[in-house]
Amino acid sequence: MNFKLIIARQIHKFLQHTELMTENMRSPRTIGLAWVARTLMNYSNAQVSIDIVNRMKLKKTDHVLELGVGNGLAIKEIAKISGNNVIGIEISAEFRRNLLRMKLPKNIVILENDARDLSNEIPDGSIDKILAINVIYFLKPIREYIVEFKRILKKGGIGYLGCKFESIKNFDIEVAPNRDERAIISQLSGVGFSVSSEFVDLGEDRSRYTFIRFEKK
Repeated sequence: MNFKLIIARQIHKFLQHTELMTENMRSPRTIGLAWVARTLMNYSNAQVSIDIVNRMKLKKTDHVLELGVGNGLAIKEIAKISGNNVIGIEISAEFRRNLLRMKLPKNIVILENDARDLSNEIPDGSIDKILAINVIYFLKPIREYIVEFKRILKKGGIGYLGCKFESIKNFDIEVAPNRDERAIISQLSGVGFSVSSEFVDLGEDRSRYTFIRFEKK
């Protein structure tokens, strides 16, 4: 473990329950804390991003949307497979600036919209797969986002959530209200999705996560 990561983890441990730290984990923007958030995400999401993209069983013809692109790990993997434009939603200006500096594949399109309403960008029933890693905690009111997922997904389209409920249990509840797996599944089921979940252990604390799959019937 490198020195920068040790420092970032210590700062996060001290501030993890605060609204300010949780806000920066949602959308890095405060000097210093934004660095902490980016450092921790780069370390903790690498294995999970690759694993969850593999579980999506993508096809070249799939139209894919990732909510909360962050450091771009997952969307780059998706773009290697999909022959269509891959849409990424990222509300953090900090992350968008970093993504612009990266050599992203040409079929990646980054939008800054709030995914609660994508009607000006994405037509009804046009998306095959939706991915959100460590994002669902922050969506409020969660039902409005889930209804929008249902609108944009094709019939038979599938959404995938990667969640680390143990890691975020001390986040500020006002910023991250969706911390209960059963409640999230209930919300997804409540709008008509067929839902399943699985706990995935890739061998390290940072790579243990809950994989939630929801399908539009």
